[in-house]
Amino acid sequence: MMQFSRRIAGLLVLSIVLAVGWPAAEVSAKEIMIILQVEPELDLDGTERIYLGPIMVEPRAEQASRGLDQIASREFEGYLRRLLRRETRLELLDPIQNLDIPTKDPLELVKITPFWMDIGRESGADYIVTAAIDVDIRDRAGYQTEEYVSPQDGKTYFRQVLIEETGFDYDILVTIFNGHNGEVVHSEQITDFQEQSERKLEIYTDMFNDLFTLENRLLGIFVPRHIRAKRNLFK
Repeated sequence: MMQFSRRIAGLLVLSIVLAVGWPAAEVSAKEIMIILQVEPELDLDGTERIYLGPIMVEPRAEQASRGLDQIASREFEGYLRRLLRRETRLELLDPIQNLDIPTKDPLELVKITPFWMDIGRESGADYIVTAAIDVDIRDRAGYQTEEYVSPQDGKTYFRQVLIEETGFDYDILVTIFNGHNGEVVHSEQITDFQEQSERKLEIYTDMFNDLFTLENRLLGIFVPRHIRAKRNLFK
């Protein structure tokens, strides 16, 4: 009977050791910054011939807004040309003079494959980059609820804060065609906002400067990007 009790006691001790386990080694983590390379949307070697255009505007009823869109389309073509010349080795071709565009509707134009084949044949382009632009002037104010901690009693309260937004709201559909067969190889919708003072809303130059999201997304179509990311290193 005593031997049986000792055996039971031994099993209990073993069970406790297995359940609790040995003391875990101390683990520490260090946050580090790493650089990751993101591959481009198009598989290019950097020597391709690129044709830019046409840059069109989204159809809308408001005539005043259409005028702004027309200015924005010209600005965007110049901006895109400067960006690709600065950041890539791609060969940018000269625009075709007196290009006959069969429709003003950019969504319908995308479907007309012979049109894009003609551009590719006449310009010698490997790829054709076109875009449809919609620009709105955002000039509004409203109240937004936010939390804050009172310095008097340390409690958290809610308050209404006036938020004012003034600037240009961009919605751009970028479509890229194969210059040899006229087929779509990539399409991407890009939205961005450029804050402006109310006085500068009447100034329609350099409309696309300092737009990080737009620049990053556009370059990500053609060349690899390098992004910074935080990681935890355990030891």
